[in-house]
Amino acid sequence: MSLETKIEKASELCKMDAIYESVIVGFSGGADSSALVHYLKSRTKNLLCVHINHMIRGEEAIRDEFFCKSICKQYGVKFASFRVDIPYLAEERHQGIEQTAREERYRIFKCLLSQNPEYKCIATAHNANDDAETIVFNLTRGTATGVAGIRPVVGNIMRPLILATREEILEYCERHNIQYVKDSTNEDVDYTRNYIRHHVVPALEKINPNFIEAASRLAQTATWDREYFDKIVSKIFEDNKIEDKIDLDLIASLETPIASRVLQRMSGDRLDYKSIQACLRLLSEGGVGKKINLPQGISFKLERGYAHFIETKNLEKKEFRVTIKEGLNKIKAVNYIIGVNTDEIPLGYTEIDRVSLSAEAVSGQLIARNKEDGDTIYQGKMTKKLKTIMCAKHIPSHKRDKIPLICDDNGVLFAPRLVTRDGVKGKDITITVYEGI
Repeated sequence: MSLETKIEKASELCKMDAIYESVIVGFSGGADSSALVHYLKSRTKNLLCVHINHMIRGEEAIRDEFFCKSICKQYGVKFASFRVDIPYLAEERHQGIEQTAREERYRIFKCLLSQNPEYKCIATAHNANDDAETIVFNLTRGTATGVAGIRPVVGNIMRPLILATREEILEYCERHNIQYVKDSTNEDVDYTRNYIRHHVVPALEKINPNFIEAASRLAQTATWDREYFDKIVSKIFEDNKIEDKIDLDLIASLETPIASRVLQRMSGDRLDYKSIQACLRLLSEGGVGKKINLPQGISFKLERGYAHFIETKNLEKKEFRVTIKEGLNKIKAVNYIIGVNTDEIPLGYTEIDRVSLSAEAVSGQLIARNKEDGDTIYQGKMTKKLKTIMCAKHIPSHKRDKIPLICDDNGVLFAPRLVTRDGVKGKDITITVYEGI
């Protein structure tokens, strides 16, 4: 089957009509993207080719950049190039070169789409071989995405070559006398995907010479399954108005395949298989306030009646104790400002509570501080534990330490949005609490 037929089939099967209207194409200069650009140049009404120099291969990378520019000039299509220091960013982010390059590519593509609304989609040159290699890669890691491989369409990102094999692409290039460049790093088997390409896939093709086509069929079936489950999950989110938390009774009522996908979506698709299993175990064990820290920099936490994900760094207690004076008092450890006898509204903050105190009722210096163990407040003619009040108001435990308590020498005077000590209200000192937007 020809490359043209494979693209037309993928376009029809996966609804990629937008590639013929107005599209941004990732153009590396390799055989795959060169074939795609050649195919689209006379079929697409508005085509922009984008080359990203990852600054990994020195002069060779510059050669590729200028090659792509010259081809686009020859074809009479628009061209843009970007240079991103991937080795530097990878080291800064403590992650692999491949992952960093992928993140930066899609960041640039999405920025271009948002800044240029005349373009409707992004097209990349991922093919059936890439799909098979991704399936093998996912199998070795046991990822949550599993055997679905590369999605032909994700939002406005489309892969017209996804059904075409590398052999069909090379045949197309030869038939149309298409020039392309070779990336020397594709031969470096220290990269996991290259090792799979040069060693694992050939071994599998010895078992089944049509392994690439077989993997493509498997990926398509798995994609249909995933799309079916995605529809179910979307309806659950819509019917229950789920945003950043989920009702414990609701998730307990879901079958494991659905519950796991609900958790994955709540996390922003950041979980691997082990993390999903850990979350499901925590849900089965129960316990208000229990949490697990996950490798993705997030934590899964049970509250009273619901569960949610939160950035792990936001769970850390940040100690503060600030003497508050006339004017605006910024609490650097948390995103609050305490105003004393002022109506000035700080830029980027919103008022959340206000109280007026009697000067005679305040003992010593006013301070703003974290909640401390054993904090109490006299209210309703009795001494109450602040922890009990916060529990009754369903304040999550990780947020309790961030509430700025206004205190004097006798303890807590005022807890914003919660409680004020009996007998301290008056007209002498106005305390206004602002929270960062």
